[in-house]
Amino acid sequence: MPRLATSLLREAYAIHPCLPLLLRPCRDLQAARNELRWLCEHAGKVARLRRAKGRDADPKQLLKRLVQERAAGKPLQYLLGTEFFGDLEIRCQPGVLIPRQETAASVMHLTRLLRAALDLPPELRVLDLCTGTGCIPLLIADELTRCRQDVQLRLLGVDVSDKALRLAQYNLHQTQRKGRLSDTAKVAFIHADLLMEPFDVQPAQTLCLKKAMNYSRVPPFWDVFVSNPPYISPAAYWKTTTRSVRGFEPKLALVPPLPADPATDTEHGDIFYPHLLAMARDVEAKIVLLEVADLAQAGRVAEMAQNMAIFDGIEIWRDQPDQPAEERGAQPSRFPIIGQGNGRSVLCWRARGGSWLGKGPSPVSPLDDARRLWESHRVSSSFFDFKFNSRL
Repeated sequence: MPRLATSLLREAYAIHPCLPLLLRPCRDLQAARNELRWLCEHAGKVARLRRAKGRDADPKQLLKRLVQERAAGKPLQYLLGTEFFGDLEIRCQPGVLIPRQETAASVMHLTRLLRAALDLPPELRVLDLCTGTGCIPLLIADELTRCRQDVQLRLLGVDVSDKALRLAQYNLHQTQRKGRLSDTAKVAFIHADLLMEPFDVQPAQTLCLKKAMNYSRVPPFWDVFVSNPPYISPAAYWKTTTRSVRGFEPKLALVPPLPADPATDTEHGDIFYPHLLAMARDVEAKIVLLEVADLAQAGRVAEMAQNMAIFDGIEIWRDQPDQPAEERGAQPSRFPIIGQGNGRSVLCWRARGGSWLGKGPSPVSPLDDARRLWESHRVSSSFFDFKFNSRL
């Protein structure tokens, strides 16, 4: 990393004594000034809250400590305690991956397509694996219910981390408290390990996904399947992530666990996708949206989906899928590439999902409607009043 020019440091110090320290992580004067403003506001807010509780609080000392932590590389979102994900303010804390704006762009583009669909079912079910802060199901609920009061939403987030699930439950309560969650949406979270097979030895605190879903009496079939799994290979983790990410964000949410069988570095980074696609098949998802690291991984995941021979269409989304497609010479795969920016997601659809996405009419099976009606009577809706308990 290039050294900061002395003239830039002098200019920063003339504006505020703390500003030179913020230039270390920001590398840009305007970005450092923005962060200083946010940290000043946060320090003032914390000081007022502490004084209201009868505790001593010096906002200048609080600001100094926050700036020092930021200069050491601690992410701004952990210091401020929140990050915006779409229009939602999501609580963040160390040990849980910080929501990314690129993820929000893909999720919001998907919900815009669903909002325009003319033939959504009376109840739309959304399953989010590796949910983290719960930001994806909460944003989908917020975006859809504002425009589609004619559709009941049932959303389920799944994660293997107890800390993540407690934070997701907190974010759910905050979203409800702020009036951002309509009565037409039911959101819940459960603890499960996606990589664990049903016949593996089940640890006391963890169940495989299928057993956890059966235990919690959630529906067996879901319409929309979304996941932002760990997808960075060990080599890419050291080459492509920043020091701030490596030092403070959970590696569990970034790099898949080491497989039992030897694998190449690339295969290690792709471990989750066969499991995700198999689960999407088992729950008979009509739409599948999987986040990836780049276009190369997107091409591999799209090939996996193609080889399953169950999807009517597959395409790759860049960071901004709502923008006109970029012209960058030869595409890395035979799949359509949508939008601008880096490769971000793989979208698959089948049956009714094509119609919901505006890809043309899809066949409607009377058996599908009959099964959905039967499930509605069989599955207890009380699960969606369930509050996460770290001990299943």
